[in-house]
Amino acid sequence: MRLVSGLILYPLVCFVALPANIITIVVFTRKKLKSSTSIFLLNLAISDIIKICNDIMYFVSILLTVISPDIGKRVLMFIYPYAHYIFNSSMTCAAWLIVAVAIERYLLVCHSTQAKTICTIPRALILSNAIAFASFATSTPYLFKYQHSTVFASNGTLHILEISNLWKNDMFSTAFNIFHYVFRSVVPIILLVVYSLLIIRRLRQCRFKHRKRRTVLCLLMVIISFVICATPDTVLSAVLQTGYREASYLIRGIREITDFLLLLNTGSNFIIYSALNTKFCKTLKEIVTRRGHSRKL
Repeated sequence: MRLVSGLILYPLVCFVALPANIITIVVFTRKKLKSSTSIFLLNLAISDIIKICNDIMYFVSILLTVISPDIGKRVLMFIYPYAHYIFNSSMTCAAWLIVAVAIERYLLVCHSTQAKTICTIPRALILSNAIAFASFATSTPYLFKYQHSTVFASNGTLHILEISNLWKNDMFSTAFNIFHYVFRSVVPIILLVVYSLLIIRRLRQCRFKHRKRRTVLCLLMVIISFVICATPDTVLSAVLQTGYREASYLIRGIREITDFLLLLNTGSNFIIYSALNTKFCKTLKEIVTRRGHSRKL
């Protein structure tokens, strides 16, 4: 599974999702799309890019393992502690940014009068920065989860990656795992499901303009896509409460699939915006047309 996902699926998705998210950032920075929602989606694209770059490093390490097993193992051992931290931080950030989008859309659909004063661009900027800071700060213990050790054997010196003394403490590791899995995945998914149902209920009760309905459906698809892709990882992490390195080969194989679903989600948002967001499509066409015209000149 590691060879299939790491050498085939990961590069296929990464090298499509990376430019897609860069284009998304370019589009959402245009004045025509300037809104509190675009601030959240812009930061979501940045978080997804961090996740994609992290997965590209994983692909490189797997490729090196095939070319030269010794070099590949050393590279993987070096980057894994940092990659584990970046993975959890970016996933936490993405989850709560989507929650922010869901809550904002709920206010705009169900409480439109109050939403005009609550959902502002300055508040969206503050909340986005707060989510990013909280996500990377709360994931800090993952930086100290693994340590490099040297083992002297009869056939030479071996360099291995093992659990640190801090994480060998059962009380600390259990408490932090429960807290972080709940904070990173369980609570966000519950909130997303609840607010999505409330929004859908409101859409069925009232008649909205076609453009507004399409915008709501677009954001609902972003939410649903995240919930579908993140739920398997959430269930696996909550039940097992173990990382990749210390898991059995069977669990590692399953984690390859759940991690790939998370990567797949980072590339799905651009498709959803292009299919359902009229303003996004028009702005993207304008950017492409202007660049094409400037090249001709």
